[in-house]
Amino acid sequence: MNDPIVFTPQEVINTILAVCGAIITISAAMTVIIKAIDKVKQPNKKQDDRLAALETEVKNINERLIEGDKRFESDADRVLALEASMKETNKVIIESLQALTAHAIDGNNIDELKAAKRRLNSYLAEKL
Repeated sequence: MNDPIVFTPQEVINTILAVCGAIITISAAMTVIIKAIDKVKQPNKKQDDRLAALETEVKNINERLIEGDKRFESDADRVLALEASMKETNKVIIESLQALTAHAIDGNNIDELKAAKRRLNSYLAEKL
C-alpha cells in the first residue's frame, strides 16, 4: 500500500491524448445532434414564418375591407339622397308636362299651368 504510483511520460501523454480524444468525440457527437435538431425544427420555423406573413396579409386585407365598407356606407347614403331628389325632380317635371299637355289639347288649364310654374320655380329655388 505504500507503493508509490509511478507514471511514465508516455502514459501521461497517452492519458492526455485519450481525454482530448474523448472531448473531441463528445463535441462532434453534440454537433451532429444539434444539427439534427435544427433540421427537425427547420420546417416548423419556415411554417411559422409563412403563417406570420399570412396573418399580416389577412390583417391588411381586413383593414382595407373595413375602409371599403365605410366608403360603401357613405356612398349608400348619398345614393339614397340622390334617389329621393330624383323622385322629387321627376314629380315636378311630370306635373308640369301634364299641365302643358292638357293646355295643348284643349287650350284651357291656365290655372294648372300657373300652379305648375310656381311649383317648378319653387323647386328650382330650393335646389339651387
